[in-house]
Amino acid sequence: MGSNNDGLGSRDCLWQRYPAKPDDAWVARVILKQGAETYLSDTSRVTQVAGISAVETSSDQHNPAWHCLLYIDVAPGQSLEVQYSNETGDHPGLNHAVACQLAADAAQLMLSNLRAGAH
Repeated sequence: MGSNNDGLGSRDCLWQRYPAKPDDAWVARVILKQGAETYLSDTSRVTQVAGISAVETSSDQHNPAWHCLLYIDVAPGQSLEVQYSNETGDHPGLNHAVACQLAADAAQLMLSNLRAGAH
């Protein structure tokens, strides 16, 4: 787990298949000082992940066809960021919808673990 010097109390973790193919990578980041609504913009959309509202978007630093960011509210003023990216675009059939589904699948597993740990 790494720390993020974003001033938001964030911690993150990276899973990457590199050098294996396809070049899939996921990042999970816990953002302690910002809710998902912060990431609403004219290029984002509101969606649901495991029954929880989330903001779906992409970064200006990545090809949106190969990248997806999900920001999920997990507590008041706190969010979980789950990111999928494939820098080479070598995932079969990859487009933004597929990238977001891969991010959402990972996010659902993380939220299931979060809920299980809360009991």
